[in-house]
Amino acid sequence: MKPDRHDFERTIVGGLAATLIVAVLMYLAPLIPALPNIDMAAALGDPISGHVALQFTMAWWIGLGAFFVVGGVLSPLIFVYAFAGLMGSAWLRGVEWAVFLWVVGGVGVMTGMGLGFNEGHAAHPVTSVLLTLAAHIIYGAVLGQIAGGALVHLQHKPAAA
Repeated sequence: MKPDRHDFERTIVGGLAATLIVAVLMYLAPLIPALPNIDMAAALGDPISGHVALQFTMAWWIGLGAFFVVGGVLSPLIFVYAFAGLMGSAWLRGVEWAVFLWVVGGVGVMTGMGLGFNEGHAAHPVTSVLLTLAAHIIYGAVLGQIAGGALVHLQHKPAAA
């Protein structure tokens, strides 16, 4: 079966909800003394705009917009097509998808932007790696749970014997 409009709408709602939850957690994390400040809006805003992305500057808003477009729209649209190839319940498929994004993002995209998994200049490089993985797992679980009900019909059904 092919995905329909409802599948895409539901998945985008799930992606936006998951991205919002991750963004809120990301900005609340520094309130806990042991957790580092991870500002994806600034990290994305710097290379996209070519300017230093201090909080609430135009470069920062551009980065935040990119964060929401990728997490709320692009990733969910691809997830619709990847859903049938993933295993497990809906939320687990979302987690599988998010871990895939974490690996691809950390190895390819972030490294290309001068960031990457293990930033030598970061105050807490291991903590940053683990926190980004945890954030991706939360993102995937929320995306999968919200979108999964609409996407169940896309699962491959075993052939009758």
